[in-house]
Amino acid sequence: MSRHETAIRIRAATQDDLGILWDFLAIAAYEADIAAAQTVPFVAAHLEGWQRSEDFGFIAERDAEAIGAAWARQFSPDEQPAFYVDGQTPEVTIGVSGAARGEGVGGRLLSALIVEAARRGVGLCLNVRHDNPARRLYERTGFRLVPDSAVPNRVGGTSFGMIWAAPR
Repeated sequence: MSRHETAIRIRAATQDDLGILWDFLAIAAYEADIAAAQTVPFVAAHLEGWQRSEDFGFIAERDAEAIGAAWARQFSPDEQPAFYVDGQTPEVTIGVSGAARGEGVGGRLLSALIVEAARRGVGLCLNVRHDNPARRLYERTGFRLVPDSAVPNRVGGTSFGMIWAAPR
């Protein structure tokens, strides 16, 4: 384990972290900045009204600076999320700063989400672009590709739905 990795702290996200979450939503959505992310209704829906009673998430910090965030939001079908499973499977959003990629931050955040989802008795789902290297991380942590879930994404590529089922 590198010195950087041991210095990483994972903590629960709170209402006060909304600004930090917007930073990482912009990264996750491949938007230039928060202002750009807020103008795309599909993207903004992942944080509007944070923190709903079903919302949960985590912030990764190093030296008191946020270097990543991951959260889960339960959408309803009428909100038209990219990938909807059911009312017990919130959608994951995860973003890691460019400087911290490849250091295990995404894996630690995803593990924290999985532990909390299991504690709540809910599954998790996500939407991943076909060329996103994080897909391997999702598969290693137990997410499975949903057959016939490929859809065109908003930048002209293909995205797939993946699901992690809570232990029963």
